[in-house]
Amino acid sequence: MKSLLLAGTMLMALSGVTQARDIVIAQSSDLRSNIPGVNRDGNTDGVILHIVEGLVGYANNGEVKPLLAESVETSTDGLTYTFKLRQNVKFHDGKPLTADDVVWNWNRYMDPATKWTCIKDFDGGTVKVTGIKAVDAQTVTMSLDKPSAVFLGLMARPECGYTGMISKDSLKADGAFDKPIGTGPFKWDEWKKGEYIHLSKFDDYQSPENDGKPDGMVGSKRPLVDGIKFMVIPDASTVKAGLQSGVLDTAEISPDLIPEFETSEKAKVIVSQNNGKNLFYIQTRDPVMSKTGVRRAIAMALDMDELVAAASNGTGKTNGSMVASDSIYFSETQKKRLPYDLDAAKKELEASGYKGEQINIIANKRGNVPSFPAAVIAQAMLQQIGLNVQIEVLDYATQVDRRRSGNYQIISQSVAPRLDPALMYSFYVGDKDKNASLMWDNPKAIELMKAAYAEIDQQKRQAIFDQFHELMLQDMPGIFLYDMIDVWGATKSLEGQPVWQSNARLWEVSVGQ
Repeated sequence: MKSLLLAGTMLMALSGVTQARDIVIAQSSDLRSNIPGVNRDGNTDGVILHIVEGLVGYANNGEVKPLLAESVETSTDGLTYTFKLRQNVKFHDGKPLTADDVVWNWNRYMDPATKWTCIKDFDGGTVKVTGIKAVDAQTVTMSLDKPSAVFLGLMARPECGYTGMISKDSLKADGAFDKPIGTGPFKWDEWKKGEYIHLSKFDDYQSPENDGKPDGMVGSKRPLVDGIKFMVIPDASTVKAGLQSGVLDTAEISPDLIPEFETSEKAKVIVSQNNGKNLFYIQTRDPVMSKTGVRRAIAMALDMDELVAAASNGTGKTNGSMVASDSIYFSETQKKRLPYDLDAAKKELEASGYKGEQINIIANKRGNVPSFPAAVIAQAMLQQIGLNVQIEVLDYATQVDRRRSGNYQIISQSVAPRLDPALMYSFYVGDKDKNASLMWDNPKAIELMKAAYAEIDQQKRQAIFDQFHELMLQDMPGIFLYDMIDVWGATKSLEGQPVWQSNARLWEVSVGQ
């Protein structure tokens, strides 16, 4: 009863906002901070995305393209990047963006006092930026100590606050942060903590060169509404009621609501693939799971297309690669997977010496991920070849702790998007003695991952990624099921695509009165 009263109160409060020409969106938690790349989480990143822009950004296919930069040139030795800034770009306070602003922003990010989430990525942890210089008012150069294929991609990441450029007036006279004054299509307006964040349309916004269509962070980015109101609504039933009544314009919903929203008179479903992964982690140091034959038998005993269809409510498409299916690096090789073959699976199992030992799959029951249903379906399929599979249900925080400590046999897990394959690899591959959360420590896999970080040539990188996938099919250190799916509800009058890579993306989106 208490939750119903709360839902009713929230919707009554919202009803007063729907007359405005704002888009009203629900998110599950409040901002952690309004400082780009500092004390952030996914919901925070989604708000900041609308306010700030970096020199470069990701396109839909994972390619990194110019954003505030008009062009990016790399020296022949791969050590110097020259960014030519776009003309007539203004901050929300009306001041023009200059090369000096870029230098000031970079030095501020790299100052430990800023507490930038990504400082270690650029001080030698992944790449090392050895210098930055304003050549003239519209040109900036940045220097590295060695070539890096992921330098630009690292800067564009949500975790880094997109390395967004902000006006110096974002800081108070004493140096304390005041509010983000960026160059994005919407500007900071109001934050009522625990209730909502409001952004206003930036009338002087300059969209990057484009073909008139949104494309990740870098296509057409026109603000088509007066503002965005991000409502903090943790309760899923309140979100559902708000969408079905038309009080909310859009929000993430649980996939099991798809049939209900598809038949709704006032609401609709929006399904969007992202580069995150749904997979089964396998602990290759476990006495049972350390046997390659057991892991391969598991992979061949899973009817992947049937599993994915059931676990995703028909929205997912099987992808056994670490590379997302819409990536520029998703080749014919990346489409390969072990065949569904129960007889072959039984032979692999017998050859491995499996004696009926129990295998636990850890899962959680969060409604927006397929962790539990995927585990249940896999359990039934694996029992067909004689595997003794049990499911251990944990809350999500405990599941994360178990993965990070390496204390598991199999974990049914979802992992957030990382748009460059090498950055995705780094979440799974490496020295498990140094980082127990990693999944695969094959020396050849580590060597290939490092090569993918350093190789700039796209064709040569493709060859590295293809070798990596072939090796993974031999070892099967984990089983990748399908690329993550964002399932959102929206009022029927909403036009455009309000979600990208699990973040709200509300430029080029409009809503009827």
